[in-house]
Amino acid sequence: MNFRRLHQLSLACALALCAGAAAHAQTLDVSDVSSEDGIPVLVKHLPDWESARARSTYTRSLAELQKVLPEAPALEVVPFGGGTEAVAADYGAAGRLVIVEFSTPQFAADADARINARVAELRAAQQPVPAVYQRKGNYSVFVFGATDEAAAKQLVDRVHYEKDVRWLGRDPHAAERFNRYWLNMSAGVLVNTVKAAGLAIVACLCVGGTLGMLVFRKRRAQAALAARYSDAGGVNARSVPEKSAGR
Repeated sequence: MNFRRLHQLSLACALALCAGAAAHAQTLDVSDVSSEDGIPVLVKHLPDWESARARSTYTRSLAELQKVLPEAPALEVVPFGGGTEAVAADYGAAGRLVIVEFSTPQFAADADARINARVAELRAAQQPVPAVYQRKGNYSVFVFGATDEAAAKQLVDRVHYEKDVRWLGRDPHAAERFNRYWLNMSAGVLVNTVKAAGLAIVACLCVGGTLGMLVFRKRRAQAALAARYSDAGGVNARSVPEKSAGR
């Protein structure tokens, strides 16, 4: 009897712990925050983030994002949860930029499909749609309220998905990266060797040709000078009087 009650109490405690852990996981802040200044990393991925930070809003809630952009029905289908975070900033004529970051590529792909479908529905119903929408890596990038479409596109082009992945243990891709580095280095050494050999050959040909031309010109000038003092038989003209005097 006591064993049965002890088993029931253990089971109840385990269920309570699981429920508490689940509730804590839902409220746990898993966003990336810089360890240097406490600024969310996503905010630093805004174009000109240092100046845009003062007019930006960072959130991990759809309701908070909709408060900033109440007339953006395309955001209604953006799923928040599992570490999704967003930042919005005003860029004047280029519009209001919104970057939503998802924790995994699968979440980003699912959200992208839902957003594209929603934008198509809104466009068919002649309702407000983003001036520009584009997926970049795990980012969903929007621009709302742009008066200059070209500036809005340039603004989106300046957003780059950057993620630094660090392994806590042994990197499973270390050997692959080393092999790639070795192949690239070997190819670079081979190409540089061929280039150096080609340059050496060209330099030798140029130097040899120049020296040969100088020697040829010198000998030709000497031959021309010798021919100037010779008769048809090749006898030196200055030696004829000497031979005649000897007779």
